[in-house]
Amino acid sequence: MDPFDPAIHYGPNDAGVSALSITLVVIGLLVGSWAFGALYGILSNYLKGKKKGNNQD
Repeated sequence: MDPFDPAIHYGPNDAGVSALSITLVVIGLLVGSWAFGALYGILSNYLKGKKKGNNQD
């Protein structure tokens, strides 16, 4: 019997990666980038309104 060689006998599940974890990472990246963009837009609008309010005083 030949000894086990991990370089030859390597499969996709050996590292603990599954379709579920890949899907969760992709969804997390999409939601995270959306949340970053939404927070950036809210902060930008808030600062724009604050700057406009200061100029009118």
